Amino acid sequence: MKIRTDFVTNSSSSSFAVIHVESPEIARLLEKYRNADIPWTTDFTVEGDWVHIENHDDLFSPKVPKNVEEVLDALLALLAEVDLDDTGAPDFPDGYVYNEDQVTLLREAAAQRQKLTDSIQAVDWLTGIADWGGEDEDEDDEGETFQYCYDRKKGISQYTMD
Repeated sequence: MKIRTDFVTNSSSSSFAVIHVESPEIARLLEKYRNADIPWTTDFTVEGDWVHIENHDDLFSPKVPKNVEEVLDALLALLAEVDLDDTGAPDFPDGYVYNEDQVTLLREAAAQRQKLTDSIQAVDWLTGIADWGGEDEDEDDEGETFQYCYDRKKGISQYTMD
């Protein structure tokens, strides 16, 4: 057995999400299910056509959109821990751990997927993971950030990873 007698450091990490989506249809859908029996992972606000998520306290984003067609899937995966593609499985919802309200949300989102996506006007999606406190004290803080920006009026659709 090896016993360490020098200074021991702990490695730490945290994640964050700052997301703003302008979409009247997605805002309406989320507001409709806000008080449903869905285990929301974080708070979100709906102001008019905008959905806002600003969480700096270890919120992991399981999917990051790379284009506007992936925004709805990524948003539902982040907020409700559901996978919209599951609705296409022949055994859905049997065999899945979703509750009744999650299934209802998924079915509605799947049925209106194109309408919801077409209503997206703008997206500013920034998520990341920061790591610090590794064994090498001289090592700079490391991490990754993912950003997707979309603006229908300006014709902008850009994904970056740093």
